[in-house]
Amino acid sequence: MFKQFNLPSIPKQITFTIVPLALVIMGDSILYVILPTNFEIFGFERFLNIDPVFWIGFILSINRFVRFFSNILSSKILSSLGLRNSLFLSATLGGLSTIGYGVFKGVFIFILLRILWGISFSILRLSYQLKVFSFDKKDYGKYLGYCLGMQRTGSFIAVTLGVFLCLLVGYETILIIMGLLFLPSFLFIYKVNNLNNVTHQSLKVSNWDLFYSKNPQGNRFKLITLSFMKFTSSFTSNGLAIATITPFLMNVNANKFSIESVILVAGIVVGFRWISDIFFGIIFGTLSDKFGRFNNITLSILFMILFIIIAILKLDFYITVLCLILMFFVSVSLETSLDALFGEIIEEKSRSIEVSKYSTWQDLGAAMGPIIGYLIASSLNVTFGYIVSIILIIIASYMFYIKCDFRKKSPV
Repeated sequence: MFKQFNLPSIPKQITFTIVPLALVIMGDSILYVILPTNFEIFGFERFLNIDPVFWIGFILSINRFVRFFSNILSSKILSSLGLRNSLFLSATLGGLSTIGYGVFKGVFIFILLRILWGISFSILRLSYQLKVFSFDKKDYGKYLGYCLGMQRTGSFIAVTLGVFLCLLVGYETILIIMGLLFLPSFLFIYKVNNLNNVTHQSLKVSNWDLFYSKNPQGNRFKLITLSFMKFTSSFTSNGLAIATITPFLMNVNANKFSIESVILVAGIVVGFRWISDIFFGIIFGTLSDKFGRFNNITLSILFMILFIIIAILKLDFYITVLCLILMFFVSVSLETSLDALFGEIIEEKSRSIEVSKYSTWQDLGAAMGPIIGYLIASSLNVTFGYIVSIILIIIASYMFYIKCDFRKKSPV
């Protein structure tokens, strides 16, 4: 089975570019697990007369809002410094932010460190995306899936082995060790070849225009459609579902199981989100290459809506859990195909700028999911957040199928 997908044939240049992100993302990932229950250890107290519980959520999400600006900045940095030097810079910033978690204490310092990480991640992500888009279009799906899997592997190691080591050795020590992983990443970055289309592209294009009004190809609405669809997918799977998984399952549970058991199940479900990226990103990406972006996106949307509907019907606790897990798997298929299709329809000379805008839509979706989900939950019910996500997916689908014709650009 795996032989026909030709999975091992990943160019070394892509591996050299994605490994630094897989290493430095560990500090960000482990913070989501250890900070909420150990905020006193990190010196979190009332700041600006606001309860520290608020600052936990703020600090864990601020890096996504920072990317609204840092995604644009990353395009300019890559254009000015080149791919390799930008990777050196971003890996260093990411490593220093993680070391800072272990060395410094207090809300204000952590806000600064999270801003630093937001900038680092924007550069690292754009770097591997541009490296992938420098290869043959017919393999975009496989290569993007591979990079996603590598990235999530770093996160998975952090929240499993990393957390275990924190309990044995101490949080500060492990965070410092994780932060120092930016040093071995230099061995990979040194082997990365620069991209001519990055360093020689024009910087006069409006980077801040998220609606692509100055797109020279005349396919502005297609770029907006793919970006909005990316927003809705990220809103649902990376934002809403992960952030509200525990209260949603509590609502479905109806006191059948203990609170501890539901929390454990919630953790396992979120774990499957990363497992789906690690093991199936490259498979779904390869399927997209072989059977067509349009076909893959169509099936992914249909199954995503189906699984969400079954989950919110609350037919059974176990059925709901299964549907949430399957929804995560399908979202990987959808996002990998969207990324590959976006890479196909943008011009090489403006690729860095357009991809940075596209990534901003993704980050806005991931950031808005938890906020809207909890706002709705506080006044209505957590289930209504998922209804909002279905509505967004339907609107994005209308734009994709009715207003655009992607069949001509989708390889079959």
